[in-house]
Amino acid sequence: EKVQREKTALVDEKAAMAELGSPEDRPADAKDLIKLNVGGRCFTTRRRTLTQVEGSVLEGMFSGRWDQSFELDDEGCVFLDLDPDCFAEVLHQLRLSQLTGHGEVCWGKVTPPERREPYFRAMLDFLGLAKMPTFVPHFHMLYQGLTLGDGESSVVSAGDGHKWAIGETILEAGTCVWAFKVHALANNYWCFLGVIAAGRQLNARSFCDPSSYGWACSAGSAQAECYIGGHAVHGWNGWSGFHEGDEVTMQLNVDAGVLSMKVARLPLEVFRFSGLPQGAWRVHVNLYTNGDRVELL
Repeated sequence: EKVQREKTALVDEKAAMAELGSPEDRPADAKDLIKLNVGGRCFTTRRRTLTQVEGSVLEGMFSGRWDQSFELDDEGCVFLDLDPDCFAEVLHQLRLSQLTGHGEVCWGKVTPPERREPYFRAMLDFLGLAKMPTFVPHFHMLYQGLTLGDGESSVVSAGDGHKWAIGETILEAGTCVWAFKVHALANNYWCFLGVIAAGRQLNARSFCDPSSYGWACSAGSAQAECYIGGHAVHGWNGWSGFHEGDEVTMQLNVDAGVLSMKVARLPLEVFRFSGLPQGAWRVHVNLYTNGDRVELL
């Protein structure tokens, strides 16, 4: 009878184990503690903290499906070859979001660890938390008197008078780079290239808007105009204006509030504005003379 009872107990135990499944088959619990070794520093957090951003790489990694595939250190912690200071800031923001219930983290406004901004932004992109802006070289809105050239990437002035074009891509986080080609600029008279805050109601002189930053021509003057918050400044840092045929590269660091410009014709010069307010931006062009044409690249 004793042997029979033991056999029965063993059968019952095996049945219970089969019903429960192996540890690999059990559904992951949001309350599970996850121990991490990130670049040599140890972190402990709950699974739900790491998986709260739907669709992110972090959510996929710690969903439970890949628990048996992780690389572990000697202490059994999941090893991630990432910068620990940057990861600590990510974990802090995820915990803060849970604590306050404010929903999604605005990663573009998170201050990265000192001297690690490029890495921090790249890591956010890698983890699927905040994608780096993908620049689409198309114009989105045109003032009357401007027409689209080839495709949606160039604009042509029809008639004289100020008129603006606004780019399609909204720049609201990270660093974005784009280029212009000044194909036609009659007498190098007038051309404004820069950025402007998204969602503004603009008149023909869009470069005077308080959110406008960029560089312009000033025919017949050795000191061309720059616009800083819509205010004209002549010859800022030696700027002398665009010429027909110019190839121009611009970079906007949204988080740092810095707009930079490089003109191929002036290989030793980099022109820069700092102090742009936090917000969402679009590429901004303003032309004047009939036939002038600028391409966005």
